[in-house]
Amino acid sequence: MNEDIARSCPVCSAIVEDEEDLIWIYRRIFARIGVPVSFVAADGTDALTVFREAAPKPQVVLMDYRLPGLSGLDLTKEMIKSEPGTRVIFLSGDGSVKDEAFKAGAYRFLEKPAGLKDIITAIESALVVTAGTEMPRAHGANCEIGSL
Repeated sequence: MNEDIARSCPVCSAIVEDEEDLIWIYRRIFARIGVPVSFVAADGTDALTVFREAAPKPQVVLMDYRLPGLSGLDLTKEMIKSEPGTRVIFLSGDGSVKDEAFKAGAYRFLEKPAGLKDIITAIESALVVTAGTEMPRAHGANCEIGSL
């Protein structure tokens, strides 16, 4: 994790995803919204280790379901148990895990392929809840991949 970001960041995020293309898109979304990404992990076990060591903890996490190591469900449970204020936005191509994701503590569930507008709206909603006040909308939900 970038220590300068961690010290200066009132709100940070994390990405737990094993598909490089999606990591790139998610990074761009967070950059466009103006929220630093404190860490990216492609493996659930690695993500939990980094999350436990992170200071401050990311308040918003984009979480994939199918991961090497711990599953997204197990990782979500562990993150929420460790930091109850963490807002996990769960993304999966398997819509049948929606109820399980919410039981694990997910803040939102988006079925892949999720639209940019839906991802941005979920992140902005999580930021509002985390901050307790409205966060400024950098470029809104009308972003397209080409504009990221």
